[in-house]
This record gives sequence, C-alpha cells and structure tokens, in this order.
Amino acid sequence: MTDFYCNESNNSPTWGLVDLFAWKLLPERFGGGIGYIQRFKDAWVQHNKAQIKVAAAQYNMPPELLAGVCWIEVGGDPNFIDRVAFEVRSFDWSGPEWVDKNLTITKNPLKTSFGSVSIQLRTAAETLGLDPSAMLTIQQRNLAACLQKDIFNIQIVAQHLRKLIDHDGLQKIPPLLDMDQVRIVGARYTAFLIPIDYVI
Repeated sequence: MTDFYCNESNNSPTWGLVDLFAWKLLPERFGGGIGYIQRFKDAWVQHNKAQIKVAAAQYNMPPELLAGVCWIEVGGDPNFIDRVAFEVRSFDWSGPEWVDKNLTITKNPLKTSFGSVSIQLRTAAETLGLDPSAMLTIQQRNLAACLQKDIFNIQIVAQHLRKLIDHDGLQKIPPLLDMDQVRIVGARYTAFLIPIDYVI
C-alpha cells in the first residue's frame, strides 16, 4: 500500500460554511462579499508564507508564482464538499469495468480536487510518480487526506508547478521567471491570471 507522510500541520485558517455564507450572502457593507474572500486569501497566504518560500526554493521557482497560485485557489467550496463528492463518485465507480465505462453518472473519483490549494487526485498522484489508475480506493483516500494538510498540499502544488515549467521550457535561468512566464504557468494551473502585484 502506498503511504504518504503528512502528519505535520501548521494550523492554517480553514474555509468553512460560515465563510461561504459570509462571502456569498453577507453584504459588503457588513464585511461580506468579495472583500471577505480576498481577506481570507491574504490571511491564508500570509500564514503559509514560510512554507511557500521553502517549497518555492526547493523546486527552484519564484515564490511569487507559488503564492499567486495559492491565492487564486484558496477559498470557495468548503473542504467537506470535496470529501462528499469523492465518496459519491467512488461508489458510482465501484465496478465492474464495463459498468464504470458505460453506466456511471458522476466524474471519475480521481478527478476530485482536494486541498486548500485545489489539485486533482489524479494530478497529485502523477506528480508523485504514481499510476493513478492502479491506486486502490483506500490509497486515494489516504492521498486525499494528505492533500488537506496545507504543508503537504503546498509541496505537491510546487512540485506540479515545477513540472509545468519544465514541460513548457520556460525557465532559462532558474529560479528566475519573468512576469509573462509566471502568468503562463499560473494560467496552466488555475485557468486564471495570477494577480501581477501579489508579492510575498
């Protein structure tokens, strides 16, 4: 069985139902709305500043790239929604193979994203050099649980960003990337542009 070491925690801020309510339903004049989620993102990145810098240095990239991806991805759906989605999908995809290919109504459980900085189970597994299709459900759950620990999550995201940088051949003088290259890598990860003024 594949085991992942992820016991270390740094007690990051967590996004829950109350946060979702404040963001979506509380008027901005009472502290809700877009300002609420942006303040949460700022606080999360600030809380994880040291881990972001360590992971960026380890994978030879500007910390602004990793911090920007984190800022974009943090917040939104509470983490328990990902766990529920995974369990529903795992049940739907519980075989046999013909049924999975032809009669399922949900996405493959490996397409479920986990972690404060969202990353699909399949992508995380491949980043770690594993064959996602060969993983048992219990191994997928183990990886999902680790992705919900922010230190582990940040490390996997940084490792995946490193693969994206190398795939596109963007980095000529590590760890330097110009702002256009940062935008390209960030967009490949998030499908959104990283705020150009976000500096950690």
